Amino acid sequence: MSVYSASMSHRSFIWQISAVCFILGLILAAAVVTSGQVARSGKGPRIAGFTYDLNVEFKQAAEKKESEYESVIKTKTELISKLEDKLSRGTSASGLIHKELQDTQFNAGLTDAIGPGIRITLTDSQKPPVVGNDGFKLSILIHDSDINAVVNELKACGAEAIAVNRQRIVASTSIRCVGPVVHVNGVPSAPPYIIEAIGDPDGLMNGMNLPGGVFSDLRRFDPDMIHIVKQSAMRLPAFGGDPKMKYAHPPAPPAESDHDSVHADN
Repeated sequence: MSVYSASMSHRSFIWQISAVCFILGLILAAAVVTSGQVARSGKGPRIAGFTYDLNVEFKQAAEKKESEYESVIKTKTELISKLEDKLSRGTSASGLIHKELQDTQFNAGLTDAIGPGIRITLTDSQKPPVVGNDGFKLSILIHDSDINAVVNELKACGAEAIAVNRQRIVASTSIRCVGPVVHVNGVPSAPPYIIEAIGDPDGLMNGMNLPGGVFSDLRRFDPDMIHIVKQSAMRLPAFGGDPKMKYAHPPAPPAESDHDSVHADN
């Protein structure tokens, strides 16, 4: 086939498509005109010997759709109300859980603590050592037993937060001597040992100064080893160690079958 004959066939195909589009356009135009006339007159075409009123049909259809929409809107409104109620209760529950979590973290010493209290400074005695008297040499030093005794006494006096040389005291805290150094939470601390406690300043002060109390022996040996002052405001740091436990864990919750059987027995 030559290029010329192919071009003629292509043009013939284009003319055919154009003719079909033109006819369709006329049909659509006539349909639009007819529908416009029908809409303006309000009368439908005669079908099988009767006519019907488009306005009535439209009104009925509109009323039907309006009723359907009202039903849908009512259903959606009720659903929204239920969701808002659940969201409100959920938000309240979430807020309560969040507050309980914050309180738990605070009570566990995992957040900073601010408040009044007392500051205790324990330092080694400056008395000259007696040569050959090992007991005297040991007595001029602050030991882990002294710090532990002070911490325990502070707890008994109502201290709500305690730190030793900026190491927060928590349930897992250890205070022990490693050679000449005292380790608190595994962190070596050197004298002076500053013990800060948040609580009622007067109550803590009175408790620490009881006759025959925790400081009796130290004061009898060297009063300068102890210094206590009230503080109107202090900020104790949060526990900086790893609070996770490796071996201890909470017990597993009872299975549903066990729970149901308990209720069934009751």
